[in-house]
Amino acid sequence: MHVVETDPTPVRASARPSLRRGDVALSDRERRGLIAVGDFLCGGAACAIAFAIHPGRLTSLPVVEPLAFGAIWIFALLVTDGYGFLVPTSRLQSGIAVIRALPVAGLLAVAGFFLRPYILNRPVIVLSLGIGAVFLIAVRVTAARLLLRESLAVRAVLLSDDELQPELAETLRAARFECRVMATMVRTPEHATKPGVLLDDVNRLLEDSRAHQLIVTNNELRLVPGLAEACLTRGVRVVSGNELVERYMGRVPLESVDDHWYLGLPGNDLLERPYALARRIADVFLSFLASIPFVVVLPVAAAAIKLESRGPVFLTQRRVGENGRNFDLYKLRTMSHDAESEGPQLATPEDPRVTRVGHVLRATRLDEAPQLLNIIRGDMSFIGPRPERPEFVELFEQQVPHFRSRLLVKPGLTGWAQVKGGYASTLPEIRRKLELDLFYIKNRSFRLDMQILTITFVTVLGLRGR
Repeated sequence: MHVVETDPTPVRASARPSLRRGDVALSDRERRGLIAVGDFLCGGAACAIAFAIHPGRLTSLPVVEPLAFGAIWIFALLVTDGYGFLVPTSRLQSGIAVIRALPVAGLLAVAGFFLRPYILNRPVIVLSLGIGAVFLIAVRVTAARLLLRESLAVRAVLLSDDELQPELAETLRAARFECRVMATMVRTPEHATKPGVLLDDVNRLLEDSRAHQLIVTNNELRLVPGLAEACLTRGVRVVSGNELVERYMGRVPLESVDDHWYLGLPGNDLLERPYALARRIADVFLSFLASIPFVVVLPVAAAAIKLESRGPVFLTQRRVGENGRNFDLYKLRTMSHDAESEGPQLATPEDPRVTRVGHVLRATRLDEAPQLLNIIRGDMSFIGPRPERPEFVELFEQQVPHFRSRLLVKPGLTGWAQVKGGYASTLPEIRRKLELDLFYIKNRSFRLDMQILTITFVTVLGLRGR
């Protein structure tokens, strides 16, 4: 047995004690649950303090109002990724998460004011939001840091076939406060031919380390006969290293995509249909809503495009959509009229083909606005992988494994890869964006959609479009 101790003082138990005796370990969900409770209490307390400072004509504070403000902060932080896996480990990111959630909390508070008028006055609402933001930041960068102790982390043993992949090593470093690897065991040739020996060695290491989890680096190890049963009957969870990378890094390593991954994708069953129907209704509603300001600025944008360079205002390009179906995508022209005289080319940062007006249109994302028509027609959705041109899909399929899996869902105007991955003009960057797209395809939900929309909105306001 090849064992590498990764903790300088691993727990050794000569009398083979219970794995849970005397344990005080918090899982990632428990840790984030405690942070959410703190956020809720801060939001509620801020409302009560704001009322005490400026009650106005109110004689008493309804009990439901502090509860509502606590819930507002929870929702705002959820949709802006304020409970992301990497947020609690950084004081700076913890503070930024609250600031990013503040506009959403403000919109919800204003909506509540108009839905239930004369319950709270405007000064109380403004003070509640301001004091709440200060309280949340203060608690997150101080008291919440007490949760970031390795002594509270879940203990784990790592079972590997070979050297640790850099992606998993990076993930375990990021998760060190939540998952503490006590020891690493590498499977030997003897283990491969004698599964019973492997089970005995794993059991002994789990018992000595008093571990809560066994992390396996690939699906083959998880399927070793008897391994899952032996762990679960001892109260030890078997976790895939690829799942940890997916959870903490927000992307699916291409090496982990196999038949098991595809079989685990959301199906078109009774529970999935309401989500698909709600998405379609939201797509149409948001498209009509977003088209109003676009119609106002369109004449100015069209005139600017025509004045700077000759050529059409609108462009139509063939793109590949869901299940490989081609469609015509509409957009405003941002490049010179002869930009593709030598054939289709990938866009790059600081692309010299982009005009001065084109830079403004891209920074504000106005060049993508005509795709609202594609969304209404059903070619696209608001959220999903960006549609690629047929020439590039054919090329990337030959160079990047599983690239065609992006076509499992409708393409989108924005998406997880767009808000997290930035530009992709090289093969490694294209692989990384595909991993982000696959994460969205597997984990798509209302909460993830709201996160993407919120981050996109902030990006547009900050003029950080490509």
